[in-house]
Amino acid sequence: MADTPFVEGVTAALVGVHDADIHLGFWRDELGYEVISTGVISAEVAKALYNVAGEIELWKLAPAQADSGQVWLMKTSNSSHLEPKHPHTSEWGYHALDLYTRNALATHSQLFPKGWQWPALPQAYGVPFGDKVIEITEGFCFGPEGTDIVFVEATNERPTIAWGKNPKLPYTELTSVVCGVKDVELAKEFFGPNGLGMDIWYDVSFVQDGVNLIAELPQGSNVRLAFVSGSKTARIELIHVNDLPPRADTRAIGRPGKVLGHMGWSFITHDLDGAMKRIVEKKGEIISPVVTTNDPLHGSARVVAAHTPEGAFIELWERI
Repeated sequence: MADTPFVEGVTAALVGVHDADIHLGFWRDELGYEVISTGVISAEVAKALYNVAGEIELWKLAPAQADSGQVWLMKTSNSSHLEPKHPHTSEWGYHALDLYTRNALATHSQLFPKGWQWPALPQAYGVPFGDKVIEITEGFCFGPEGTDIVFVEATNERPTIAWGKNPKLPYTELTSVVCGVKDVELAKEFFGPNGLGMDIWYDVSFVQDGVNLIAELPQGSNVRLAFVSGSKTARIELIHVNDLPPRADTRAIGRPGKVLGHMGWSFITHDLDGAMKRIVEKKGEIISPVVTTNDPLHGSARVVAAHTPEGAFIELWERI
């Protein structure tokens, strides 16, 4: 176990875009996220780090200047050829982006008339946690270009950067990001205390009709949810639907230049070389050279791309 965690949370979710105005209309104009920076990643860095041709246009978004749980919009030169596709909860690969809302029903009333579709009204349910039940109301929104957003109204929400700075904001930074995995234990070992250093908050299986309704799962589906948490947002939700074959395996295309929508996670680390070693030790794979860049997302940094043990795309970077 590392004395100091290599990562403290997911710094940003990578989101592939074609029509950036639609995303800005959603995140900035509806949810109040600020555009912290814009610009490009050079073609040279894009090729070395993401194996895509041409420059990548960038928009860095977060509420209240939150330095974690951000949304990074990335438009590759081939974006017009990429198809938006909303992932399903039963799939292997990246799913929804979660954030807190003060009122899930009010969020539905705000967004649904603007054309943003929801499979159902927000639903209340309980997650068993030891001898307690955590009460949550959630709504599932089909956001821009294949990006699924879960709005979480929690009875006892965890601290967030945005609400710590401004409790009057209706929405927070991303509180968690979701990935469907085949092997929950393998993913926990990779991201957890003996891997990149995050904590395992809970790991439960439950049947909740409210969850199945908003996630478009058959009623009676048994969902396993492992919550991996660091000292900062966003946390990681590892999900596995028990006894239900996945509809698709999206891990191979879940990366820049291959898909629109949620396509990867970015982690800042204090020790890139140590983190790379740990990734390999925990059955992940380094898939790019270490790249030195100075761009609107990372600033001046050393960055590397990697795969989790099941092939999901992540990047890690260290400021220089």
